Amino acid sequence: MTLVLLAVAGSLGAQELAETSCTLCHGNPEWFDADGPALMESLAQDVHIGVGLSCHDCHGGNPDPALAEDLDSAMSESWAENPYRGAPTAVEVPGFCGGCHSDPSFMRGYRPDLRVDQEQEYRTSRHGLALARGDTAVATCIDCHGVHGIRSVADTEAGVYPTRVAETCNTCHGDPDLMAGRTTDDGRPFPVDPYARWRRSVHAASLLDRGDLSAPTCNDCHGNHGASPPGVESIAFVCGQCHGREAELFRKSAKHDDLQLHGEYVAEAGELGCAACHEEPEPQASFLRVHAFSECASCHGNHAVVRPTLAMLSPLPEIPCSFCHGEVSLGVGDAEEPKGSREHFEETRDRLVAEAAVLGLEGADRFDWLVDQAWSLPAHSARGRASSTSGPSEEFSTLFEKFRIGKTRFTYEDAEGSTVSESVVRCADCHAEEPVLAEEAQGLNASAVFLGRSRELMVATARAERTLLAARRGGVETGEALESLQRAVDAQIGLEVLVHTFDPRDDGPFLLRYEEGMEDAHSALDRGHEALGELQFRRKGLAVSLIFIALLLVALTLKIRQLGPPSQPVG
Repeated sequence: MTLVLLAVAGSLGAQELAETSCTLCHGNPEWFDADGPALMESLAQDVHIGVGLSCHDCHGGNPDPALAEDLDSAMSESWAENPYRGAPTAVEVPGFCGGCHSDPSFMRGYRPDLRVDQEQEYRTSRHGLALARGDTAVATCIDCHGVHGIRSVADTEAGVYPTRVAETCNTCHGDPDLMAGRTTDDGRPFPVDPYARWRRSVHAASLLDRGDLSAPTCNDCHGNHGASPPGVESIAFVCGQCHGREAELFRKSAKHDDLQLHGEYVAEAGELGCAACHEEPEPQASFLRVHAFSECASCHGNHAVVRPTLAMLSPLPEIPCSFCHGEVSLGVGDAEEPKGSREHFEETRDRLVAEAAVLGLEGADRFDWLVDQAWSLPAHSARGRASSTSGPSEEFSTLFEKFRIGKTRFTYEDAEGSTVSESVVRCADCHAEEPVLAEEAQGLNASAVFLGRSRELMVATARAERTLLAARRGGVETGEALESLQRAVDAQIGLEVLVHTFDPRDDGPFLLRYEEGMEDAHSALDRGHEALGELQFRRKGLAVSLIFIALLLVALTLKIRQLGPPSQPVG
């Protein structure tokens, strides 16, 4: 039997299992078929085995190896030193684990850094409260951490490792049968697609695709042992853990107070929701299921927090191309962009718009389709620049991503594997283009200012980038201009943050930052034109030099012919 235990440990690269009455009995394949070795395999990976604990420390009983075949003695409930306790029921699990993990004196001998209030915190969670009511289907310690193969939180294979937490939670919360009959606080059926929606989020992309372990997963917002929904009034504080600037700006804005006031209205409206006050054709009249406003989540959602983009603002231009190639006067002369570049854009734009018309795409559908097309255009791709790499060109990718030109819809696969298409929340969803009350126009007017100024800064910055790019490809140094360009890009990013002020005043922080960005964009564009002028001068000088050299060669050739062939020596 010792060889069996050593073989199990060695095959998994795990710690060696000490011989006890438990391991010798349960590791015997003649008594437990395949279940015995499987149990030993998982146990060999257990974090408790690594610190010298074994089966009897949790389940009780006499671990004397000599009692492996004497079940009555090995599992004696009357053994004074450590009575046999057996396997706990679901209701008993928290206290079973808490017997050690809630004991500071005991934990000090193994992991003095671990908190010893996990059990107490669990009792206050939605899971713990439901368990106290007799709901044994809710999660307990073993549903998240495992039973005999419990791994350290720092182990990448652990179910509670950051990249695996969402999948662990989804084991229950993505199960339609298990969630059937359960409701949220406001009486809605409990959703079974939180994981599918989160997997589409910017948070999941950071955590799983880019390996950023600081990106939030389920327990960062809901808690782990004390898992509970953040609650409407707590959303901004939860999001503010990471997005401190945005949370502070929003809480100081007029929008914060308006949202709270609307929350009170909606709470009194009952089943009608927004329709209790708003009538057709106001967009709010269709919000029958809105019963609360939750600050950040009202615009960004909760689980499907897709990357926020300018597509959330209103009114959008007809085509996204105008964000970088728009007909916006920048006050720097007529020759703001090389003629060839401008003509190429116009031809490409007209061709794509015509293709969209053939496909029957209009409005938001055409806008989103054109956003997708932008990524594959030769002028925007590395391949189009004769690069050995694929994907978007560096300048296009940098500006496009930082400018956050996004789409009005996003898709995800639900729990059943079906593709779901959902619109991002946009300002026009709540703020009518033709408001009934004059005060209602403020929201959409602010959005128009934010979008319009962001667009102007984008056009100026992108135009400067294209101009400088043309100069750099010609071999002209543009270092100082690039510094101004980067400051303009930084200003654009700053505008995306300052949207949370909801302050479109001329002396407000948004427009002041816009003016700073435009000054840098103008500076970069002016220097770009100077660089192009220098490039033209070099090219003209080179052309004149080539012509002079060519004439000189022709003259030399004619002179050589006049001299005739060399005279033959007299033999």
